[in-house]
Amino acid sequence: MGKIKTLFLLPVLWTISAFSYAQNSLDAEIISGDIDVCNNSSVEVNIDIKFYGNTPFMFKYRSQPNTIEESTGYIYAEDLDANNVYQHNFTVGVSIPDGQPNESFQIQITDVSNDGNNWIPTTDTGITFTNWAMPSPDAGAEIDSCGLTAVLNATPDPLSSDYVWESPAQGTLSDPNATDSHFSALSTGTFPLTFSQTNGACNAQDNVNVILRGNPAASISTTSEVCGTSPQSAAIDLAFEGTDSPWEYALIDNNNNEITGTSSSASHSENVTVEGETTYSILWIKDVNGCISNPEDLSGSATVTDLQPATDAGEDFLSCGLITSMSAIADKGTGEWSSENSQIIISSPSDPNSQISATEQGNYLLTWTENNNGCKNSDEVVVTFKELPVINFTKKETRICEGSDAEFPFSIAPNNGPWTLEYLTEEIPESATFENASSILITSPTANNTIEITSITDNFGCESQPGQILTVLVDQMPATFAGNDTAVCGLELKLNAQQSNEAQSGEWQFSSGSILNNETDNPKATYQQSNYGEYTLNWTEVNGLCTASDDILVRFDEAPVAYAGKDFTLFNQDETPLHARLPVASTEEWAGEWYIVSGSGSLTNPGSTDALLTGLKHGTVTLDWTVSNGACPEDKDQLTITIKGLTYHTGISPNQDGLNDYFSIKGAHTIPQNELVVFDQNGKVVFRKTNLEEGNQWNGTENNGEPLENGIYYFIFEGDGIDPIKDYIVIKRNY
Repeated sequence: MGKIKTLFLLPVLWTISAFSYAQNSLDAEIISGDIDVCNNSSVEVNIDIKFYGNTPFMFKYRSQPNTIEESTGYIYAEDLDANNVYQHNFTVGVSIPDGQPNESFQIQITDVSNDGNNWIPTTDTGITFTNWAMPSPDAGAEIDSCGLTAVLNATPDPLSSDYVWESPAQGTLSDPNATDSHFSALSTGTFPLTFSQTNGACNAQDNVNVILRGNPAASISTTSEVCGTSPQSAAIDLAFEGTDSPWEYALIDNNNNEITGTSSSASHSENVTVEGETTYSILWIKDVNGCISNPEDLSGSATVTDLQPATDAGEDFLSCGLITSMSAIADKGTGEWSSENSQIIISSPSDPNSQISATEQGNYLLTWTENNNGCKNSDEVVVTFKELPVINFTKKETRICEGSDAEFPFSIAPNNGPWTLEYLTEEIPESATFENASSILITSPTANNTIEITSITDNFGCESQPGQILTVLVDQMPATFAGNDTAVCGLELKLNAQQSNEAQSGEWQFSSGSILNNETDNPKATYQQSNYGEYTLNWTEVNGLCTASDDILVRFDEAPVAYAGKDFTLFNQDETPLHARLPVASTEEWAGEWYIVSGSGSLTNPGSTDALLTGLKHGTVTLDWTVSNGACPEDKDQLTITIKGLTYHTGISPNQDGLNDYFSIKGAHTIPQNELVVFDQNGKVVFRKTNLEEGNQWNGTENNGEPLENGIYYFIFEGDGIDPIKDYIVIKRNY
């Protein structure tokens, strides 16, 4: 009936299919989730496929890793649910390679069709089918452990890292996810544990039994007592816990000596030999199972008590003074002090801190004896008695000048030196050490002062506090000031010393000169001298035992007088030496300086009286010569120099009429090494003259005095520092 229906509808479907294909896009997708199975070689798979477009449909799908299958017929509208979903069943077979955790592939709708001929690829991404391998976890071998904790030792299958110890019914796990987790219980027993491992869709378990046997425990004690350190017997009592006998044990004493033994009874007594007080403890216990005790399973200690007192009379000591207290340390029983020396008096013999006294200093032996129920012991101590030092000063007051030493002689008894003296000077602590019983305390206070002797300590450390007061009266040293070194212009100075407040008197002292009105005790006296120069004066002040002085250096300066010389004229010269007069006669400490006030030129060595003026030009140069001398005011003088060229006339009429009778060169005498030479027109020298002087004249004669004829002659004038002058001279005797 179904087949007839199919054939009948086929033409219609073709028509509908063609129309629908044109109007609607065909598609299909798997909407069910991924599929995971555990270690199955063949499995029935059911997937949900949602179709889009108009029915009927056919589809192709991937059903194996490398297999594409086609639906067996058309899917009609009545084959779909209300959401256009079609359920499809098929069988999948996939094997897992050895050692791999799984094998998977994609189940996917690859194509759809309305007619079985024209196939359209789908947009389906498919689902993943995974076949997981079954893991084989190993919980480990059975564990038989001492104590109440065991370390597990599981081995997971390398297929996965998802494993865990399942929580046990009794006990606890330190880390369920660790293969070597620690399992602990509150009591002994056998405990089954499960180790579970998961690989995807697969889960497997393995079991292991853990036997916890616990640890043995015991306590130790004793009631034995001994007296002294000679070898004696004692009993050590042991008490074991539990039923896992027999027990082996080891004991150790405070000298690290070990004793081992075995006991089948929960109560056991161990006989030992001791030398004095000895303490035992349990080192270890091992039960029949071979389990060894933990430290916390062992309790108590066993001390064999020594009744003999640990008698301690104290350390040998020194007593400063003839009375002291003892310091024995009481231990057990009763005690008593004794001494065979009759010079020792014991105030309370049964008191470990009894006071004792000696009639004189020395070394004494005392014995402290203790009795504890008939067990006695003694100890001895040596006490050295030393008398306290006593100091006696021969004087307790002295007077000094400030800066001097104050001396206080003294003696000390008994002779147990050296001694250290502690005292206060101006409230400042000081100390001094003395080797001899007769010595001197030396101090240097700066003002009236009291010295308090606070303590004296001898060579044995014995100290006494004399409390004696020594007085020092100090005359203050005058703060002498003669004034500042000074200089004055002239031969008289008013002194300016300042008499200090401390001074009782003062006086000027000097080697030359005089004090006006002989007022040598006047700090403001007037000092006079007859000669210029430097002089030293001394101002001395006296205050009681103190004398102080101060010097002042005084310089008397002569007033300088400036003299630059007479004004003068130069001819055809560009330099000249200057010659000022010395400004003072009494000293060479004066200072002078040449200055060009106006005109040309420059100065060489301007601080000297004999300066050099150079670079002169025709005209006038004005100079100032300024001088000073120490404290005196400056003085100044002015010099004027006129600079001219050499001048002469070129014609003479030597007829003795008093008019133009001579030829002369003005200024020629100022030219060093000068020379005048006259020639006739033939070049013959007719006259020669060297070193022309001021007012030089030539009357037209030859060197032999014969008059020259009228006519024209030539001359040359030369000298140091000038260019030669060459010119003519006309001689005309008659008009």
